Amino acid sequence: MSPEADEAAYVPPPPLARVRLRARERGVGRAVREMATWCAGYAAGLPVTVAGSRPGFRFGGREYRFLYHRHGFTWLNERAVEVPIAARALADAHGARVLEVGNVLAHYGYRGHTVIDKYERGAGVLNVDALEYSPSEPYDLIVSVSTLEHVGWDETVRDPPRAERSIGALARHLRVGGTLLVTVPVGYNPVLDEAIRAGRLPFSTLRALRRTGRTAWEEAEPADVWDVGYDQLLCAANAVLVGTVDRPE
Repeated sequence: MSPEADEAAYVPPPPLARVRLRARERGVGRAVREMATWCAGYAAGLPVTVAGSRPGFRFGGREYRFLYHRHGFTWLNERAVEVPIAARALADAHGARVLEVGNVLAHYGYRGHTVIDKYERGAGVLNVDALEYSPSEPYDLIVSVSTLEHVGWDETVRDPPRAERSIGALARHLRVGGTLLVTVPVGYNPVLDEAIRAGRLPFSTLRALRRTGRTAWEEAEPADVWDVGYDQLLCAANAVLVGTVDRPE
């Protein structure tokens, strides 16, 4: 969320609060070492945002480049892989009717499509709840980058099943032959994780990526990432699920 977000929007706890919590859970030394590692990784990645040269990863049989961007320090979190995957979907759907749920891609230069975000204010952003959105026409592509796990989970009135219902509702806004692409950080919202694991979501495909280093990710089987924890100290995932819903022609 941007600084322009509504007061009710999700914002991570302040860094100092997160460090204190980690220190209580795992000890001061562990928390200090983790923050030092983060700072070293941040410094190491900065030159790449200027130079532009960056390593790649393979996902779904296709080659991608990791995203190194100063907004959100992407090389240190799941944005490194999520945004390139979503951006490729946008490129493949060039000229089609596209909806993004959660105002994420505009921060990395991808614009020109409809965006809904319940909380974040911005040019062209429709402040609408994903579950209540009712477009006048269906979409060829709907993308959501690490947004739906917050629905019903990080809101003033907590309603965890709302995220699951939102994905089902969005799938109904697809044209015949259209695709819904959703990325979810593993371990952040355990209720949504369980819904996905139990097969209650209408996904046509479900793939996963697992972090193997600071900015090193590899494709993995979804069954192999359920035990991977979310890093609450650094607000970063160590595994990401990528689900698609395809509306048959």
